[in-house]
Amino acid sequence: MDNRFPNSPDRAVFLADAHLNQDDIHSRRFLELASQAAAEKVPLYLLGDIFDLWFGAPVLTFAFQRPIIERLRELRRGGLHLYYVEGNRDFYLKRDHEGTTFDAVSGGDARAEVGGKRLVLSHGDTVNRADFAYRFWKGISKSRLANEAVAHLPPSIILPMAERIERNLKRSNQRHRGTFPERECREYAMRLFGEGVDFLILGHFHQERLSRFSREGATKIVAVLPSWKDRWRYFHLAADGSFGFRTFKPGEPLLP
Repeated sequence: MDNRFPNSPDRAVFLADAHLNQDDIHSRRFLELASQAAAEKVPLYLLGDIFDLWFGAPVLTFAFQRPIIERLRELRRGGLHLYYVEGNRDFYLKRDHEGTTFDAVSGGDARAEVGGKRLVLSHGDTVNRADFAYRFWKGISKSRLANEAVAHLPPSIILPMAERIERNLKRSNQRHRGTFPERECREYAMRLFGEGVDFLILGHFHQERLSRFSREGATKIVAVLPSWKDRWRYFHLAADGSFGFRTFKPGEPLLP
C-alpha cells in the first residue's frame, strides 16, 4: 500500500456510502455537510460509493451528478481539502477528478495522518476474502483493459450495461455485507496495527461499528462507517484525542 494523502491536518471528518442517485434530501444534506466542512476548514475524507454508480469520464456522468460534482469543485477551489478512496461502485476517477474535484484520489486503500495519528482508509470491499465472486469482478472491472474499453464505447451502450451488471451483483454484495466479516477484519486490522497504524477506517458494510484493541500498551481503533442515508452519520477525529460518530445537523459544528 503506497497511496498516501499528503495533508496532515489536526482534525478531519470521514463519510462513506452516500449512494446518491437523485436530487433529494440526502444529496442536499451531503452538500450541506461539505459546505460546513469548508466553513470550519475541516478536511473531508470520502471513503467511496458517494453515488450509486460513478464513472470518472465526464461523458459518462449522470445528469443529477453534475451539480453535486460542480459544488464539490467550487468548495475545493474555496479552500476545502477533499480526499477520495474509490469504492466498488466507483470507476476510473483519478484521471478526471484528482486535482479538480478532489485533492487526491486513491484507487485502493490509502494512508493518512490526522492529529498525529496514523490512519489507513479503506472502502472495505476487499476485507472479506471469502467473497470470491466480487473479488473476481473487481479485478476485471477495475483493470486497465476495462478502462480503455469504457473510454471507447458510447455512453448509450456503457450506462445501461453498467446498470444491469450492478443490479445482478447487488444480491451478492448484500449477502456478504449482511454478515460483517469479524475474523477477516480483525486479522487485517492487526496486521496494520503491527505496522504502527492507529486507526483503520472502513466503509462498504453500511454498519456503524467502533472497536477498540490493545496493542503494545496503546489503544487502536477500527471504525466502520454507516450508510449516509440511514441517519446522516459520519466519523470525526481530532488532535485532542476525541473521535466518534455524529449525526449531521445543519448549522451545528461538525466536531464537538
